[in-house]
Amino acid sequence: MVTFSIEDFFSKKFEKESTNILLERPAYFSAIMMENYVYQLMCYGLEEYISYMVANPNQIEITTRDITQLSSIDDCTTNMCRIMLDNNNQGFTLTEIATNLHSDDSYKDNPVALTKYGENQVKTACQMGLTILKNELWYLTGVGYVINNLPENVRTKYFAINLLRDPFYSKVILSLYEKETNLRDFMGILSESTQKRRSSSCQKVLAFYIKQCQVENITINNLTFK
Repeated sequence: MVTFSIEDFFSKKFEKESTNILLERPAYFSAIMMENYVYQLMCYGLEEYISYMVANPNQIEITTRDITQLSSIDDCTTNMCRIMLDNNNQGFTLTEIATNLHSDDSYKDNPVALTKYGENQVKTACQMGLTILKNELWYLTGVGYVINNLPENVRTKYFAINLLRDPFYSKVILSLYEKETNLRDFMGILSESTQKRRSSSCQKVLAFYIKQCQVENITINNLTFK
């Protein structure tokens, strides 16, 4: 059996290779191996991931696309994976994503809003490691393909540690270990009005990490937006 390390997780090598197999040669994709990979990641404590990140900080500069904008955290995670899997991960446009997420057709008369909703949710799913864009269509990654097979506590921890690989969230999280952290301090590339709109979205995503800290009895400082 292949053994995966924290370094393997941060490199994303296995996840990228598995996703390529899923998209290019789906008959050879192993959901069992993908699930085993996630379960192995659960064997490491959150503080071990943090220690690795401190020693190997993310040097990528924050861009506007890193600062999340979403409407429903469930639509960005479990619901997104469910609707794509239900449709055989065939590749989706933004409109198709939103239409499947909104089966009640609440956006059907507003194609601009429909497209924007799909864009915001699927880009966040991509940030969470669940979706990937290829040839202008969106697909599930290897992790996204299996994530709904896993217990809620496993999903929560995966989402939490995944944030440590993100240019924006990794910096916010490191700051939380040092002091009370104002989210606005990391959003200076956005206008003040956009900061306000996106702050609640970012806090919804960070809630996965905060919850995992509580599970593992890790103390961090308060997150604010002021």
